[in-house]
Amino acid sequence: MPEHTALVTGSSGFFGGHLVARLVRDGVTVTGLDFAEPHNPLPPGVRDLRIDVRDAAAIRAAVLDVRPEVIYHLAAQASVSVSMREPVVDIETNVLGTLHLARAAAEAGTARFVFVSTGGALFGEPAVVPVTEQLAASPASIYGSSKLAAEQYLAVALAGTATALSVVRPGNIYGPAQDPHGEAGVVAIFTQRMLRGEPVTIFGTGGQQRDYVYVDDVVEATVSAASGTPTTCLIGTGHGTSTQTIFDTLAAVTGYGQPAIYADERPGDIQRIWLDASHAREVWGWEPRIALSDGMARTVDWFRSRV
Repeated sequence: MPEHTALVTGSSGFFGGHLVARLVRDGVTVTGLDFAEPHNPLPPGVRDLRIDVRDAAAIRAAVLDVRPEVIYHLAAQASVSVSMREPVVDIETNVLGTLHLARAAAEAGTARFVFVSTGGALFGEPAVVPVTEQLAASPASIYGSSKLAAEQYLAVALAGTATALSVVRPGNIYGPAQDPHGEAGVVAIFTQRMLRGEPVTIFGTGGQQRDYVYVDDVVEATVSAASGTPTTCLIGTGHGTSTQTIFDTLAAVTGYGQPAIYADERPGDIQRIWLDASHAREVWGWEPRIALSDGMARTVDWFRSRV
């Protein structure tokens, strides 16, 4: 599907910034939409709108003005721990905000709606890993529940319209320019604190395992979701990595010599999840290309240049 105009929500964030940069390199005319200022400057020529996805009227007006051929919907409250403390904000942003955008997309005649959901928070504590798309979703957090609800609302809201739906379910995305000040993004948080010689806290024993997938790989999958078969795909490496391994690896790369501090687990956190991306390989020709060791080295280099 030829793509000449795209709207990217969540464009001011970590993943949104990487996706916008890729689309611009591909010659796409991009409009970014976010309620916050960009963490890092967007490429020249990108129209940048300050709009909250919870504002239905403003979202409708923006989409009808831009009339994008593709909408990449990344804007979200993306922290499990925040969702457990502030469930209403999470639901308003991730569910209602998504529905506002879907209705506007259908009205504008958008050809493809790409929703970036979650692979790590949809399945609770799965009995078997890696998980596949055939496993029934069973979230253990408000965040996972809101993403699942958004997927379901999208399927209903866009059914019978000219807007096809693709859903990307990534594992734990990491890489350069990730926000190290929030409660999600352990690689960025650990990296910045280590480079500054500050204490590093691990919540739980450190044995919790996640599927860490490099940001450029997820961008590639997301772009493929716009041009390939409209479907739902898990995006991950197929391998779990413990939080303790992340700590140990980053400590070695950064030269950090302090021991970790261990604190109580946070509500909603699960013990192990990793993803089988076979379906993405079959329908979108996607597979991860950046090994975890290479991705963490690139991430540390980026943060080191800015500390």
